[in-house]
Amino acid sequence: MLQASEILNASILIVDDQEVNVTLLEQMLRNAGYTRITSTMDPRTVHALHDEHRYDLILLDLQMPEMDGFQVMEGLRDIEPDGYFPVLVITAQPGHKLRALQVGAKDFVSKPFDLVEVKTRIHNMLEVRLLYQKLDNYNKVLEQTVLERTAELRESEARFQRFTELSSDWYWEQDAQGKLTRFSGPVREMLGLGGDDAPAALAAGGWNVAERALLDENIAQRRPFLDLIYSRVHADGRTQFLQVSGEPMFDNGSRFVGYRGIGMDVTERMRPDMEHTRFRSAMDAIDQGICLLDPASLRMVDVNDTACRMSGYSREELFDLDPAAIGIGDGARMLGMFNELVAGGPVHLQSTQLRHKSGSTLPARIDWRAVQVGGKWVIVGVIQHGA
Repeated sequence: MLQASEILNASILIVDDQEVNVTLLEQMLRNAGYTRITSTMDPRTVHALHDEHRYDLILLDLQMPEMDGFQVMEGLRDIEPDGYFPVLVITAQPGHKLRALQVGAKDFVSKPFDLVEVKTRIHNMLEVRLLYQKLDNYNKVLEQTVLERTAELRESEARFQRFTELSSDWYWEQDAQGKLTRFSGPVREMLGLGGDDAPAALAAGGWNVAERALLDENIAQRRPFLDLIYSRVHADGRTQFLQVSGEPMFDNGSRFVGYRGIGMDVTERMRPDMEHTRFRSAMDAIDQGICLLDPASLRMVDVNDTACRMSGYSREELFDLDPAAIGIGDGARMLGMFNELVAGGPVHLQSTQLRHKSGSTLPARIDWRAVQVGGKWVIVGVIQHGA
């Protein structure tokens, strides 16, 4: 909506070769509260005046010597390329009204003037003109905002792309049918795309079938996932670990349009876990009980399956127990033994009654030795049946 002050502050140009008409219109407009009024009795100056000031309304007499109102409107076409002429024509000839409207005038008033009619038509035409300008300005601001927002989104997308390339080994986008649309890095190889997805074919390619099935299920169910790790074994026996994160993509209508994600090779990061797994597997394959004690706390930090069966406790329960609780020995005795072993003493042999979780006892012999691993000492006990 427009405020009354906006209409009264509109710029108006009066064009009439009769001074009495100019004076009458000026006085009428000033009495109505309009403040920005310009007038000319030379129609040849209208083009230059409007080009400089871009009036909100031109009150134009049609019958003037040397240059009539129709010629004036024709000359304004290069200033108003959209064809909107803010012209209200003044004429005493009824036949000129239709022609003026066809040329581009927006309204007309007849001579002699009916001042109430003139003021009403001026007010209405200015209201429409100013609303049109407001709408045009709003559309320009909206268009500029859209352009700026689009540029920001493109810049953000570019930053995201650069970030994913720096923080991962590959990036990919695929459409709703699973076809790659954008990617960087060895995506096809790392995701196993382009080949046979049947379990037998995946297994033949060294992929862990269960892990790959979980990855494929997440994508098929359009679920986001974070740091999913899957693996494959190469022909030379090397195990490769890959980590991938992904999310579904939707358009503005909430329709699923594809998937995107990042991934990286985490084999080096997984190497300690792999070594620990191999170490645990080797320990569990031994038919003698094995327990590893931390010399600082004199608590068990690892045991094998055989030691668990001998004691009746789970691995986690043994980690929480004092070794003396199952008959291995008290802290002071263990500390003394450890100091002797570190000083280069021989393997320490201990005969004991191993206490089972059920309350029963089992005669056992424990061979103790000290081993340095990664610069730290560990007490290793090998438990055998019999005294």
